[in-house]
Amino acid sequence: MSEKEQDKVIDVGNEEIIDSEEWKDNFLKQGKWIRLFWMLAFSFAYYLSMTFLWLIVFIQFLFVLITDKRSENISKVSLGFRDYMVQIIDYLTYQSGEKPFPFSDFPKSQDTSED
Repeated sequence: MSEKEQDKVIDVGNEEIIDSEEWKDNFLKQGKWIRLFWMLAFSFAYYLSMTFLWLIVFIQFLFVLITDKRSENISKVSLGFRDYMVQIIDYLTYQSGEKPFPFSDFPKSQDTSED
């Protein structure tokens, strides 16, 4: 074997062996299973919120269709709702350990008044 080929060989003897007791302890931790329950519950809430999202979209579209401008009140509701959906996604993807509303404060949205 040439010197270049020897450099490419990975020495698996130095890798850390997975401790089966540690794996078993990690697998049986109650907090992880409780989080799974909450993740499923918030996934369902997210799924249901899609209906509400389409309702907001439809109402805003009708408002624009009739008045030729968007409703500021509907925009404020949609921003708050969007931030809530982001809060759920952050919890589901482990970006946040804090459970979304109603277990924490409803997210405050930053008002972006763009036309």
